Amino acid sequence: MTENDFYQHYEVPQDLRFFTQDILRNGGLKCTVKLAPKYFDNIFTPPNKITEVRTELEFWPAGKEIMARGRVWGKRSVRCDRCLKETVQEFDEPFLESYSVQSEIIDIMLLVRQTLALTEDIQFLCRPDCKGLCAQCGKDLNEGPCACQPEVLSPFAALKGKFK
Repeated sequence: MTENDFYQHYEVPQDLRFFTQDILRNGGLKCTVKLAPKYFDNIFTPPNKITEVRTELEFWPAGKEIMARGRVWGKRSVRCDRCLKETVQEFDEPFLESYSVQSEIIDIMLLVRQTLALTEDIQFLCRPDCKGLCAQCGKDLNEGPCACQPEVLSPFAALKGKFK
């Protein structure tokens, strides 16, 4: 069996737990796998969720360690924090980690989950210039202005005209 045969016939586990001996015996491993979104249900704060995930992995022995390089990419459904519209965003994040050759199993799922957790923004926006909702009537200001009078935002507005 050649190296390419191994890659083609290696059944990549959906839980991304790889046997260290398989990687060492074959001098490394490369694979790409589509993962079920159910593995990532609790990564983001609801209603935001991951809808599509793929990962590309490469393992290679390096002395007393096994190096794991990869990337995780896909799509997430998020609600805009300003206008509350649902939007789909793409993500693509690289990662690099080392594991001891003494380990029996290399669990990449934990690394993928951590990488995805780090992609959660403090504030999700449908677009960078989202205008949000009118604080008075609730109209989506991205669709045009509303008929409300602008609010006076200065805390000193009540004093206007008091001192002459």
